[in-house]
Amino acid sequence: MNDRSMEFLKQVRDHLMYLKLRPGGVRLQAKAVDLSGLRLKGFTLNSAVLTQVNFSDAELEGVSFDMSDLFGANFSRAVLVGSRFVRADLRGANFLKANLRSTDFEEADLRPGQILTFVSGREEVRNRTNLQDASLDGVNFKNADLSHADLTNSALRGTDFAGANLFAANLAGADLSEANFTGAKLKQAILNGATLNQTILRNADLRDAVMRNVDFTKADVVGANLNGAIYMKSTSALPPDVRRMLDSHTLWINSGGARGERADFTGMDLRGVDLTAVDLSGAVFRNAQMSEASLSNAQLSLTDFGGANLSRAKLDQAILTGANLMGADLTGARAGDADFGRVELRKPDGTPTGRLWPANLTGATLSGIDLRGARLSGARITSAVFENANLCSADLRGCDEDAADLTRAYLSGARRGPLPVREEGDAAALLAV
Repeated sequence: MNDRSMEFLKQVRDHLMYLKLRPGGVRLQAKAVDLSGLRLKGFTLNSAVLTQVNFSDAELEGVSFDMSDLFGANFSRAVLVGSRFVRADLRGANFLKANLRSTDFEEADLRPGQILTFVSGREEVRNRTNLQDASLDGVNFKNADLSHADLTNSALRGTDFAGANLFAANLAGADLSEANFTGAKLKQAILNGATLNQTILRNADLRDAVMRNVDFTKADVVGANLNGAIYMKSTSALPPDVRRMLDSHTLWINSGGARGERADFTGMDLRGVDLTAVDLSGAVFRNAQMSEASLSNAQLSLTDFGGANLSRAKLDQAILTGANLMGADLTGARAGDADFGRVELRKPDGTPTGRLWPANLTGATLSGIDLRGARLSGARITSAVFENANLCSADLRGCDEDAADLTRAYLSGARRGPLPVREEGDAAALLAV
């Protein structure tokens, strides 16, 4: 045991005296102390002040932190099985890959922390509470405040979120099997690809939540408010082979390509298929027959539709940033408020490269398409056909309008001209791609 651990244990002893109101007791107060790898089991640290303390890789089984101030504390990869954080201040805390099975967070405050990080000397960013990839099976989050928390890819089987505030929280890819969200506030939450097997969502507030690739058939959604939510409403109607490919693609996305398989629908007959609100980012639809298909609100970033037939397809509010639509037929399609803009490329580990990739509409047929309010900024439109296309209020900044014939398109209120100055460097970099 090193000196810092010994000193901390002395403080813990004095804190226990403080809790018992005995002479010589002193409340435990430590700020930004490095206690990584600390081993402590079964101790009571209630009401302690441990702001920004580093508990990474620590073993803290059965430790009670009830009502403690743990603002900005780092518990990454820590073992906290059976510990307690009832009514604790955990704003901006980091539980990345921590083992939190059977831990009690009832009424805890897990909102973003107010510690500000300056990015490029200008932008201020609040630190979100990070529970990404954590083991949270059987945890109690009743009435806890998890607004804006990051729970992506976390194991949350049987976890109790009854009455919890999960406003704008990110639960993408999380396993929520048998979890209880009765009366939980999930407005604007992200649940893309989450597993909802026997999940209870009774009377939950899911307004404006984004739930692409989520199967509700085995969940209890009685009384849930789904107004404005983005989710698939007819997964059972999908052809079995399409459903299998979608499930495998969802796993591929959630695992960063480590599991599952990228969906490849090349040449398939998908006429009239309902893929509303799916996430098929990076999928391949080359030369697929997709006339009258429904892809409204779908996430289709970097998806390959080269040569596909999308005539009369529904693409309203779909996200097609960086998608390849070279030579595709979108005659009569509906794509109001769709996003055909650029997407930032990322490295295999998910970190941004700083490079933006444009949507490619080269040679595409867009006759009679409804693109009202759509974003096409920076898109490649060389030789694209826009005859009778409705581009009212669309964003065409950064498009080479001389390379396509827009003379017979409707352009009332369209935003045209060069990209904003701050984006010119990105556009120039793309020319070298």
